[in-house]
Amino acid sequence: MTIATRSADRVAVERPAPAAVRAPRRRFSLWAGCLIALGLLSAVLTVWGSWAGSRSEYYASIAVSMSKSWPNFFFGALDPAGTVTLDKIPGSYWVPALFVKAFGFSTFAVVLPNALAAVAATVIVAITARRLAGACAGWIAGAIVATTPILVAVSRSNQPESFFVLGLALTSWAALNALRLERGRWLMLAGVFIAVSFQAYMLEAWALWPALAVAYLCTRQPLRRRIAHVIVAGLVSAALSVVWIVIVWLIPAGSRPYIGSTLHDDPWEMVFGYNGLGRFGAATSDSSAYNSFTPPFSGGAGVLRLFNEQLAGQIGWLIPAAVLAVVILAVLRVRAAVWVFVGMWLATFLAMFSTVAGMHQFYTAALAVPMGIAVGVAFGEALRRRMLWPCIALLTVAAATAVVIAAVYGGYSLPVAAAQVVAAAVAVFGMAWSGRRSRRVWRVVVGVTTTIGMLLTPAVWSAVTIAHPSSTNPVAGGVSDLGGGFTGATRGFAAGRPGTDGFGQGTPPQGPAPQGAGRRGLRHRGPASTGFAPNGGRFGGALLAGGNGTAALTYATAHATGGRYILAVFGAQAAAPLITSSGGASILPIGGFSGNDPVPTLAAFTAMVGAGDVRYVQTSGRGGGFGGDTATASTQILTWVRSNCTSVMDPAVTDLYDCAGG
Repeated sequence: MTIATRSADRVAVERPAPAAVRAPRRRFSLWAGCLIALGLLSAVLTVWGSWAGSRSEYYASIAVSMSKSWPNFFFGALDPAGTVTLDKIPGSYWVPALFVKAFGFSTFAVVLPNALAAVAATVIVAITARRLAGACAGWIAGAIVATTPILVAVSRSNQPESFFVLGLALTSWAALNALRLERGRWLMLAGVFIAVSFQAYMLEAWALWPALAVAYLCTRQPLRRRIAHVIVAGLVSAALSVVWIVIVWLIPAGSRPYIGSTLHDDPWEMVFGYNGLGRFGAATSDSSAYNSFTPPFSGGAGVLRLFNEQLAGQIGWLIPAAVLAVVILAVLRVRAAVWVFVGMWLATFLAMFSTVAGMHQFYTAALAVPMGIAVGVAFGEALRRRMLWPCIALLTVAAATAVVIAAVYGGYSLPVAAAQVVAAAVAVFGMAWSGRRSRRVWRVVVGVTTTIGMLLTPAVWSAVTIAHPSSTNPVAGGVSDLGGGFTGATRGFAAGRPGTDGFGQGTPPQGPAPQGAGRRGLRHRGPASTGFAPNGGRFGGALLAGGNGTAALTYATAHATGGRYILAVFGAQAAAPLITSSGGASILPIGGFSGNDPVPTLAAFTAMVGAGDVRYVQTSGRGGGFGGDTATASTQILTWVRSNCTSVMDPAVTDLYDCAGG
């Protein structure tokens, strides 16, 4: 055969068939059905019933305040007058603020964006895993994200976590495309998504860069090109990450709100001090340079922290299976860049959450993305090669972990875990049997039975969360939001009594359940070891504003004389419910989030009083970390108010002072 003949044959093969004989395209594929099912599953778990759920008044008031003006929106103002910002970069709050601006304030308006972010993350992770290892990999990865209990819990609240998880999902999509296609533009896009994630959760987003950089260096391009791509993408990512910080830093202090939770009104201090080194406790904190903040949840730091009573039922289900999945990917000799990236990402985040001094349980929701990708891709790759042992190993470890957690922490979850073991056994049998039959039947059987065998227990744990709103410190399963034990949720689920803690005790829409309940499901050792008191300290403020503050606001509004602030209160937690209940009344939160920020100072406060900007001051219901330190500006202002202002003599209010003649 001549060269010309071979060329003609090649052209004939590549030429598309005439329209009359082409096979009709299927309008609906099995994979499209899987994506729709995953989206609906995630939506049911996160959206359903959230309109009647609970909310964090602190974060809700921020959404209201940010919706009042574009400067407030950009800076992340805590109060409608734009006096002080929240204690984070406001990226996670921009979308909720837009929802409030467009649809008005409600619990649903501030919770729905977070729920939709979780749905989007589920779909994106599924698409990413499918591109790497097939449809079954995508289904399993997406199902893991959709049913991760702590992610479901935090996505049903207005806490700032879901948008960070969405950012991680987008980063994984771009990063794994960069590693698979070996293209610098995809690496650049991954860096951009890391910068977007930085706006949501700051330094935690950068923890992904070591894994991405090392993995990209494992690709098969010339070394010089790989290094150049990593450097350029890293610099672009870093520059985009700090854009908000630089802009705020360059604006004169008098032309913007005070930067919350800082000692020196400095955005760099807020991000890298308070939200960076300050999170690791006394070992790294410098009380003269920045504040520190270590939430008293999740138990003490240590290697086994993620399997303690507060976290085992929230995120511990698939950690052993995810670690095994990374090992399987390496043993199967999947593209090195892929398993290095997923493995380093998982290891970095596991180490970070195990060593940080204190944290909310919902911080660990970020693990859902790398765990889902690792398990999904390992399972899908094994199925592609018709290898049963990796699938059996993953199913066995996942089911065994559920049984161990249920046995250690007790409760009605043990029968559910046993059912999961049975489903795992059926899944193994189904793989062996259906592998000899049609490929379509094989896919369906493996996908359904594997999902049940891996995820039945966490799926039940997540479903229980629908009937148990939790926003102060969101946790899954219906246990106390200031606890995190395993039993309470599953007992409540078995009893079928929404609105109870599982032991017949009524649970309020938000706030702590009684401590020391004497049952495992409500016991929480973390607060006791840190001196945390449910009705005081940093987390008690939202519970203390109550009717007293509402009565004071009503009185102050009726007697207002046109000042900048209708009412001044101590701490953002006391101000928050007044801002939300009034639809955005101008409340001055003395001391910011912690109650101890030097905003305003005593001199600035007396100047406000003299100028008529502040007249009424509520001294009870102090929220935040207001303490007895006489050196703080808040304490000095309190002393000055009691000495120089007149107590309002009205039976409807208490602890309200009129500073008109102060």
